[in-house]
Amino acid sequence: MSEGAEIKIRQNLFAEITLLDESYRQIKTLLLAKEYNASMVVSTLKTFKDSLNRASSYVLTLFTLKGKQVNITWEHLFTHLDYALTIPAFPPLKHRDAVQTVLTISEAEFHQVLAYFATLKASIK
Repeated sequence: MSEGAEIKIRQNLFAEITLLDESYRQIKTLLLAKEYNASMVVSTLKTFKDSLNRASSYVLTLFTLKGKQVNITWEHLFTHLDYALTIPAFPPLKHRDAVQTVLTISEAEFHQVLAYFATLKASIK
């Protein structure tokens, strides 16, 4: 792998980690807001999931090209995010409770993933 390609992968990974952090904070803020906006919550959850997917791909690419093994351990978080994204079918008054329940179940996984990426982000600066 050329040095330029590795630099680009690191830059993209850094940007995705930043987006993950921002999206997670926004999700938490939206769930606590007095005025609940279900479509905004769903959109932000989708942004988080898509960013996590891209960040995972960058990690796998970077480690594989360096000949290192990496184990993505957050498959359950993807499953929980999928559950949360199917909740729009719920009545509006129940939507917040349903999303909050799914995210509460996943709280430890969110923190584990965000901590992993925070450590990785610090190492790729």
